[in-house]
Amino acid sequence: MTRKKWTRVALALAVLLAIGGAWAGFNAPLLRAKYAGQKLAAASTDEERAQWADKLVTYGTPGFERLIGFVKSGDEPGRAAAVAALDRHLTALPDGDTRAVTIGGAVLDAYPTANETGKHAVLSLVPTVLNRTGGTHADRCRAIVIDGLKMPGLEARLLAVRLAIHPDIKLRAEIVPLLAAKEPELRGASLFAVAAVSDSDQVLGDEELFKWLHDPDPGVRKVCHDTLVGRDRSDVEISLGKRLTHTDPRERLKLLLDLRYDDVADPEPWLERLSRDPEPAVRAGATRVMVEVAAIRRQPRPAWVARVADGDHHPTVRLVAGYYRRLPVTAPADVIPAGGP
Repeated sequence: MTRKKWTRVALALAVLLAIGGAWAGFNAPLLRAKYAGQKLAAASTDEERAQWADKLVTYGTPGFERLIGFVKSGDEPGRAAAVAALDRHLTALPDGDTRAVTIGGAVLDAYPTANETGKHAVLSLVPTVLNRTGGTHADRCRAIVIDGLKMPGLEARLLAVRLAIHPDIKLRAEIVPLLAAKEPELRGASLFAVAAVSDSDQVLGDEELFKWLHDPDPGVRKVCHDTLVGRDRSDVEISLGKRLTHTDPRERLKLLLDLRYDDVADPEPWLERLSRDPEPAVRAGATRVMVEVAAIRRQPRPAWVARVADGDHHPTVRLVAGYYRRLPVTAPADVIPAGGP
């Protein structure tokens, strides 16, 4: 090879080396992130995984892309390390740092294409994203929480229930279907989230809450009881409410007798509810007791007595209610007229 050719070859090699060096320098973060990602995937201890996950954070966008890849579809140890590193980094950013919005948005972008476990992992980062981005991504977080409430995994649904009452999410109404979940811990968490958090939008009234006093799980029953106490319901009212919603109609008929003869301060609201009971005998009995109580206390009969007499779908209930409605208002309450129903 001539001297001239050697010179050309040397120049070409120099150019290639220069280009390669420039490319390597420009893409150093990408190469380092790739290497750190490989080390994270191969790490055998939690400490090693945490170190390499934190290292990825220092490589900017390529590093975050690798971490989010672990969140989406990595193995469980790598995913846990990636989630923890992202959480630490977002939490450590100064208030108002725009990087939190960018990183948080990238985390949320991963949700649609993540596997089931990855979606749970993204859901677990939602509180940090919300807290560090000032509600910028609230709508997207809300959509993820709605989906989380329907996930098959118990832990994911429990997490979604807790997030649903976040001030930027406000999805308490969407929790209501989970009150019928088969898992008692999910029913209890859902009941607390729906009923125990006070604000202007009451999702469940007290009457609806009374039903969970009969839940088969003692923990759920305690949540219900404590919630009612928090709503300033007395022990007497809670006891009446439990009997009001008893699944055995015979127990609800016994409640009518107690409302008639016991010293209940104001039996009318309880009797009105019993006038809408699914059992015809209970509805008829509620009307009779209300008329008798009104006579004893020399009070006017409430309008719902006429409603039952005129509009109940059962003919016998209308007959009984109509009979007691026609009695004189001043009739002695302890005297049952001859020939009465």
